Amino acid sequence: MAERRLRFTIPPRLIPRKMLINMELDLANGAIPFSAIEWFSLWLYIGFLGFALLSVLLNPIYGLAAFIGSLVLLFGIPKMRVNKRRNEIEEVMADALHQMAVSVRTGLVLEAVIQEIANSDYGALSEEFERILMEIKKGRPLKEALLAFGKRTGSKNLQRVMSLVIEGIEAGGPIADVLDEVSDNMRAIKMIQRERKTATSQQISFLAMASLMAGPFVMGVVGALPNIMALVAGGMSDIPLQEIASVGTALKFYVFAQAFAAGIMMGVVMYGDIRKGLKFTIPLGVIALVVFFIVQKIMPIMVKTFI
Repeated sequence: MAERRLRFTIPPRLIPRKMLINMELDLANGAIPFSAIEWFSLWLYIGFLGFALLSVLLNPIYGLAAFIGSLVLLFGIPKMRVNKRRNEIEEVMADALHQMAVSVRTGLVLEAVIQEIANSDYGALSEEFERILMEIKKGRPLKEALLAFGKRTGSKNLQRVMSLVIEGIEAGGPIADVLDEVSDNMRAIKMIQRERKTATSQQISFLAMASLMAGPFVMGVVGALPNIMALVAGGMSDIPLQEIASVGTALKFYVFAQAFAAGIMMGVVMYGDIRKGLKFTIPLGVIALVVFFIVQKIMPIMVKTFI
């Protein structure tokens, strides 16, 4: 269990047990040194504090947005850390498998080879192999430890790699040849993924420009129209400025929704998976809203300068 860092935590009974278990797994796999209840308590405290401050200083709507943002970070940060570690492991796995094959050919047993990888500079992969060794020392069979490693990463490629390695061990064949072949397959998969990213870079750039610049800029200009019209009209009462200004909330929603949809489409274009696009949605939405607010504030100042 992670070392306790918060003096005051919320009662565990307030959080569904399944949610706590899933969070414990995400925090452990993401190497975040908090227990699940500490993590929930930290971000709920931040969310309630942000809600109270912004509700008093600005508007309850902003307070609610801050609370929702804290919930997004509560669940999003562990997922992003897990994805980051998985990508780091996949990047170096081919080299590690090749090193394992070379070591096996020199006469080392597989446990010694795993120890060698754990002592090497492979980052997250070395940490995972060290964990495999600890499980083996505690009596867990090698097969189960390797399968658990693949499952922890959440990567289908790594799970497939571990299954092939285990099949090679059980078949009693030349394990070094199996490791080399799997290493070559991993390199081929990574090369295909890089080529796909290169081929889709133009579409991704278009989505980013549309959702972060073009859309927020146009909507920001529209949102600034009430202030611009008030400057130009010079106090004329026949212009329904209040009604026009009420459209601002819809514009903000549109800007965020457009950026959110662009993030989803990026995931589909880059990875062929909607779920992987979720990691882009919140950052894109926040940046788009910032651009919208900046344009909305600057446009009246620019118009006033030229009047």
